[in-house]
Formats: sequence, C-alpha cells, structure tokens
Amino acid sequence: MGYIVKMPKLGLEMDSGTLNAWTVSEGDAIAEGDVIAEIESEKTTAEIDAREEGVLRRVFVEEGDVTDPGAPLGIVAAPDADIDGLVAEVEGASAETPSEASSAAASESTARTADRESAAESSGTATTQVKATPRAKRRADELGVDLTTIDGTGPQGAIDESDVEAAAESETAEPPTDVKATPRAKRRAEELDVALHTVEGTGPQGAVTEGDVEAAAEATEAESMEAEAAEMESEAKSAAEPDVPSGRVFATPSARRLARELGVDVETVGAAVEGPLTESDVRLAVEGTEYDEPETVPGTRDEERPLTGMRRTIADRLGQSDREAVHVTEHRSADAEELLAAAAAADEALAPDVSVTDVLLTALSAALDAHPEFNATFEDGVHQLHESHNICVAVDIDAGLIAPVIRDVDSLSLSELAARRREVTARALSGEYTMDDLTGGTMTVSNLGVLGVERFDPVINPPQIAILGVNAIKREVVPTDDDEVAVRKRISFSLSFDHRIVDGADAARFLGTLVEHVENPWPLVIAAGEK
Repeated sequence: MGYIVKMPKLGLEMDSGTLNAWTVSEGDAIAEGDVIAEIESEKTTAEIDAREEGVLRRVFVEEGDVTDPGAPLGIVAAPDADIDGLVAEVEGASAETPSEASSAAASESTARTADRESAAESSGTATTQVKATPRAKRRADELGVDLTTIDGTGPQGAIDESDVEAAAESETAEPPTDVKATPRAKRRAEELDVALHTVEGTGPQGAVTEGDVEAAAEATEAESMEAEAAEMESEAKSAAEPDVPSGRVFATPSARRLARELGVDVETVGAAVEGPLTESDVRLAVEGTEYDEPETVPGTRDEERPLTGMRRTIADRLGQSDREAVHVTEHRSADAEELLAAAAAADEALAPDVSVTDVLLTALSAALDAHPEFNATFEDGVHQLHESHNICVAVDIDAGLIAPVIRDVDSLSLSELAARRREVTARALSGEYTMDDLTGGTMTVSNLGVLGVERFDPVINPPQIAILGVNAIKREVVPTDDDEVAVRKRISFSLSFDHRIVDGADAARFLGTLVEHVENPWPLVIAAGEK
C-alpha cells in the first residue's frame, strides 16, 4: 500500500527537526531498512530507515527545511500503487493543523517554486509543464538543461536527476558539478578544500560522508607532506636544520585546519605532544615562536560563518535561557586540600579510577539532598522538584558544548559513579551519544577550572533552574587559627540560578552546604564507597 514518512520525535524535549539530506532521490527504489533521510533535532542527529520496500514517490520537505515532529516528509509506495489517498491525507492534515514551522516551510517552499517557475518562464523553458522530480528541476536549473528536451526514465515517465545529468553530459564534456554527498560532507569538503568528485563515497548508495572527505584530506595531506619532506631532505643536506620527525602524528581535524591557517608544521609540533594534537597545542606553538604574521590570516578575517546544526541549536537554547530566566550568579570558595586527599585515597582503594570530579559530584548530590528546590525544572509555570539526581556534566566537543546526563547520582556508589561518568563522557567525545544521554537532566555542572578559569557566570540549561560552575584549584595564602599564614589549595564555585524560582539566600545556603561537604568529604566518600 505505501506509507507516509514522518519527522520522528527524538526525545520529549524536541520542538522541531531539520531535514539535513535525502539519501535517495524521488523515484529511487528502496529496500526495507535502507536509510532514506538524515535529520537533526535540537540536540542530536539521526537517520530514517525505510519501513518497507518501495519507491520514494513524493517529497514534501526539501533539504535544509525545518518542520515539527510528526510532520510528513514524503511518501514511500510501490511504483504502480495509487498514492492519491496518502497525498490527500497529507494535504488535509496540513490544512487542518498548520503550525508556524510547517507554514514557514511551506511558504519558503512555495517561494522557491515560484522563483524556479519565474526563472524557467523568463528563459523560455516551461519546466512546470514537464513531469519531473524536484531534484531533477533543481539540477536542470543548475546545469542550464531544458527539461522539455529530455525523455524521463522514472516512474510513469517522470524525469529524474540522473536523466538531467545524462542530458548535460551529452551536451558538454565537463563532468557534473554535483556529487551525492551528505550536507556535513559538503561543508567539510569546503573547509578542507577537497573536491567532492575525487572522493569515493562509502555511505548509503555510495554517498560521500564526512569521514570520506576527512580520509581524502588526510591522504592528500600525507602525499603532500611526503613530497615536501623529500624536497626538504635534498635541499637541507648542508643546512643545520632539525630533521622533520618521522613518527606518525595524530591530530584532530580542527587542529590540522588551524595549523594550515597559521603555517604550523603539524608533524614537528605533534612530535613534542603526548596524545593527539589539539587546537590549543597549535596555538601554544605559535605563541612560543617568532614569526611574521601574514597580512591576512585565512579563517580570521573577512569570513562569514553562518550558524548551522548543533551550533545554531546551542545559540537558540542559550538565547532562550537568557530571555526567559532571571539569571543571578553567586560565588563561593572552599579549601580543597581534603577534597584532593579524599579523591586520591578513593582512587587508590577503588576501581575504576576515581577523580576529583567524582567526589565533587558526590558532594553536589548531598547538597541537593539538603536543598531539593535546586534539583528541579521549571516549565509551563510549574516548579517541578525531582526525586532522582540526574546531573548533567558539560563536555566540550568539536561541534559545540553538550551536557550528557549521569542518572541517579544519589543512588550510585563512588565506583559506579566514576564508571558511569567515564561512559557518558566517552560517548559524547566519540559522537556516539543518543538522545537518552542528553535528556532528563535536573541540574548541570560546567567545569572550566580545567582550562584555568578562575571565575565565570554559567548560563542555565533550560528547563533546569540552576547550573554549578567549577573553577580552577589554585594555591592561596590564608590565615591559620594561630594567627599565622599558610599556603593552601583552594577551589571556587559559581552558582547561577533562576531568581524567579529561588532567592539569593536560598542559593547562599546551598553553596554553604556544598562547601561544608567539599571541605570535609570523608563521610560522603566512605558512605559512597560502601554502597
């Protein structure tokens, strides 16, 4: 019979979804289980699999359009099946329950159609009178092909994208300018200056993926470096210059891109760094080297970077938080000597390894026990206190900042907490996190102390009502009880809270309880170790 492909709801907090790419064209045959589209929500990306065998008969949402969960995206049915009923169902649903997102998408789609029709009319090409897929019409516009001169090979004689490209090839010897690739792969190709037509795709139906582009860039860079090394070796036989390190250096793609922009030799810098080379390592290498800065450094001037994907979502959510919540931040410091000692003792006694962060999370959970109004969310005018301590821990990844959830911190032993934290952090860093990892948090911790930050005002992660910033541990001179002074390690915290829900005095008491547990963590560590 066929069915309507709909935008899935990726978690309870999903408000809208973006259709990043159709991995099949209208008119293409599909097997059950094939990936037919890539989508992105406010927090993650996903793929839509075909429920049954058939053909992508109709497309309602174009690539890049945003629509609501449950909105129709297309129709999959047998090549000869009657889909009038399904089309009527889609059109009827759109007429009865329009939403701002779908209306905007429809308006945008209508505008694009009008533009195409106007362009076709002005060029004397009556494309609107020809049976062709939307992709075929767009491709015809790009390649300047007259659709009326093409015989369609698609369902019921419709012209598809391959027909247009075949016609273009017959008119010119130049290869097609378009390659089947995911949007992420296209953006990555632009960043790394990789020609997509030279990349072999390993994605669905041979589509080029982001990984394919990066692999091609790595191979090209390796060939370039080998040629450059050979040339340098022949020219530097009599020069007293250090040899280029021969060991393989691993570097993040962003680090390699920055190194190219700043003229830094990845292999030379990476040889002195333990682990993969990062952007920070590249910047440190530049700061410690005297060099003549070029008149224009690529990537730092006269460049536009539109917000897309996760970065756009982060901007939207932070903007929402700033507009809706009444942010107030209070700061408090604590002696960190016992915290560090307790973490070291737990690390020796327990497996897996226990860190200072794990002990801090235990102390935070104890503070939430004493002040449950902070373990809460605020939605639709309701201050909802939660029983479980589902604490989000902010993790910095290439695409932006995400905060995976460590669930039931209050019921975990210290070993279980350490293992759970490592698991969710590893999934976040590897990009293998799911919507379940990112939803349901009741409070968030953001640790910028590891980057040397001594004080900041963290932004609340809605619908939560508070976020705890952890600052750097540093040595300070403090007075002692016998009127002397001593050098002690101290840590400070920055608590941002929604003043609509809790008051400044409530936050002060919360921080006071947290500081007590941080300065004397032994009872908590012993109790958590025995769970």
